[in-house]
Amino acid sequence: MISMKSTLFGISIMLLLILGSGCLAPVEEPNASTIQTAPDFQEMNASDVRAGSMPSELGNKHDMKCTVCHTERIIKPNCTDCHELVHGTQLRNCTECHDAHNPMSNISSPRLEQFCSQCHSQQFEEFSTHHGRHANLKCVYCHNVHGQIEICTICHAPHSAELTYNDCLNCHPAHRPQEIEYPATVSNEQCAICHEAVNTELAQSSTRHSSLKCAYCHTTHKQIPECVDCHTPHTQSMTHNNDCTGCHPAHDPAVIELPADTARDICAACHEEVDARLRESDTKHNDLGCVYCHPEHRYLPTCESCHGSPHKDIYNVHEDYPECSQCHIDPHEVNNIVFTRE
Repeated sequence: MISMKSTLFGISIMLLLILGSGCLAPVEEPNASTIQTAPDFQEMNASDVRAGSMPSELGNKHDMKCTVCHTERIIKPNCTDCHELVHGTQLRNCTECHDAHNPMSNISSPRLEQFCSQCHSQQFEEFSTHHGRHANLKCVYCHNVHGQIEICTICHAPHSAELTYNDCLNCHPAHRPQEIEYPATVSNEQCAICHEAVNTELAQSSTRHSSLKCAYCHTTHKQIPECVDCHTPHTQSMTHNNDCTGCHPAHDPAVIELPADTARDICAACHEEVDARLRESDTKHNDLGCVYCHPEHRYLPTCESCHGSPHKDIYNVHEDYPECSQCHIDPHEVNNIVFTRE
């Protein structure tokens, strides 16, 4: 009797456990909203695999269905199945630079730098023909990531605080910065950053030169044009800038400076009539250069500064004619004597 009760008690406990676990509960029909399916690789794109992949409209043609490259699971195709060895046969491992799912995010490598010229031949040509400190640097010094362009001011102090990266490139090509080039619109203020003294002289000038831009005369850096390209020379013998700048400072040409060896025919180009009278006078003055009496332009000396009082032994001459010009009416033709007390 006791064993029967124990058996029934055990069966009751088992039924309670089974009912509590839900094993005998009715099966529910699956709800479509709760079904989770495995990814459909026919519909996945490369951008689903790697976040940040460039979309195809920006040049990354790998943004396509996964099964285009992975025809079967775990299959990793070779890049050369679709692409030629565009960088040469020495670079066969494309993935050393290019991420398979984001190939445009390729990085630079010092080991591969010798191959940069295969795509960037122009930059290497500039380095080889225009030697400078940049030509001695590895490409990855400035471009440690492919396509990355460092701004100049990371290494170089700007000429002035307000200069931007584009201002630098206005004059300095990146791969041959010592070959300075600038647009015709470059301002005099930008030139003055390096040529302050010249700019000050030009600004203080009262000639037409002061109204011109630096690039009007200097179309390329360090180019010095010939004065006769714009101006008619005083004489046919004046063919070089030295013939002009001997008297006319380039940036303030109205301030005429006469060197001691200024040729007489240079002066005669503007003072032709005076020179003709001097040549006809047959006096010692004719043997002198113009700058002997006129060391500065438009300077008029007094006769006494050289001759003193040459007629002091003649009675009352200097008292009656205190000014030399009262007798010698033309200093360039002193033998033409006319007595006048006026």
